[in-house]
Amino acid sequence: MAVPARSQPRLKKATIQENLYTTDQLVAQVKANERAAYWQRAFDLDRQPSSEAPSEIFQSTFESTLQRIEWIKRTHRDEEDRSSALDLLLDEHVGPYLAELGYHDASQIEPGDLPRDVEAAADAVQAAIRGSRQVPLKYQKSFSDLAEQFLLDRQRDPRDRLTAQTVGQMEATFRLFRDHIKDAALASVDRRSASDFVDKLGKLNRHWGRSPETKHRSLDQLLASAGASPEDRLSTVTLARHVSALNSLWEWAVGRGEVAGDTPFEAPNTRRAKRARVSANAPWTDDAIATYFRRVRDRSSSGLPDPAYWLPMVALLSGMRLEEICSLERSDIKSAEGVRYFDIPQGKAEGSIRVVPVHDALLPLLDIAPERGFLFPNLTPGGPDRKRSWNVGKRFGRLFRQIDGASTFHAFRKNVAQTFERERVREHESSQILGHKKAGLTYGVYSPNGLTIRQKADLIALLRVPSR
Repeated sequence: MAVPARSQPRLKKATIQENLYTTDQLVAQVKANERAAYWQRAFDLDRQPSSEAPSEIFQSTFESTLQRIEWIKRTHRDEEDRSSALDLLLDEHVGPYLAELGYHDASQIEPGDLPRDVEAAADAVQAAIRGSRQVPLKYQKSFSDLAEQFLLDRQRDPRDRLTAQTVGQMEATFRLFRDHIKDAALASVDRRSASDFVDKLGKLNRHWGRSPETKHRSLDQLLASAGASPEDRLSTVTLARHVSALNSLWEWAVGRGEVAGDTPFEAPNTRRAKRARVSANAPWTDDAIATYFRRVRDRSSSGLPDPAYWLPMVALLSGMRLEEICSLERSDIKSAEGVRYFDIPQGKAEGSIRVVPVHDALLPLLDIAPERGFLFPNLTPGGPDRKRSWNVGKRFGRLFRQIDGASTFHAFRKNVAQTFERERVREHESSQILGHKKAGLTYGVYSPNGLTIRQKADLIALLRVPSR
């Protein structure tokens, strides 16, 4: 067997010749292959370390060793021969290093004695010989590798694709958790570690993610600059969102066999967080709505409807979401059976695709809106998903905070739902205006088209804007 030039100075020879001590041709071939593999590993001492990750080396070596073990069991019927052949499997990987380390056999090797790639291969061989299918934690995929694969998988199906904003939020969560566990395997996470992470998150400043430098700061650095004021820390609702991202990752990893068992992540005071969210989105009071429209006068001009005035007006008289209104184009205004309506072709849920009649009080909006293009052409898209509602939504937040009894823009839908309930409108009817999926089998399956456009117009006519 020829010795590579790079190994000749160390081995002090150009060829390898060995006596196999057998006259059996089959046995000789087996031994020759084993010794060739041994010397190949010896030559590898003079080669650069493998670029493969230890986890990849462990997995590939484990699978190939299992195949070789099956072959050994079939060809070595004598128990002693079989045992010797199995020992040689390990010797192929560690044998060349024993002399370098001054050891007599592999049992003397300590952790850290071998290069990482060789150690991974040796561990894989020993696991295969033991018949263990359990991958040691140090050779399981790192948390960051799993998180990256999770996000890629979630984006494959167009029907279930995450928005850019949600992806950005999840990436931030995963980056912080990676720092917390030093990018260990997800399977190594227990309830104590998960709970400690949530406790750390609870100490972060609530504005920590606004700086572009955030991505370059570790969790410890963010904690050091968080400050001590409890009022400036993350809300329970935000903590719940971080935990939800980790739970989604865990559920996905269970399905892939990367982890097992129940999720270790649990948000603190989840019930309180839900109550806080409901309170924050409570319907507006009539006085607050009247106050808003007294303060915000209509400053529209031909072709440029005033968003501050007309967006809330449309929401209160249609139940539409902010992004749905901001995305309306002139071509979305249609007529059927003598009724003008908004055609909403897409949305966040199955029921979001719907038609909503135009309330009589909104006809002046159509008179001043552009003849083509967006109804509100002067909106500037923003945010990760370039939503037309992004910037104007922030403006509304600032305006609403100045009014007693005000809520959120989304809460205008609560006002519409509240009106329908007080007028005793059935839920399966109001859902066709608000864009919710029909509840129940009967109406959802056997009446998929639902109310006529005139019946919907009668429901819209029930809505009103409190006296200004």
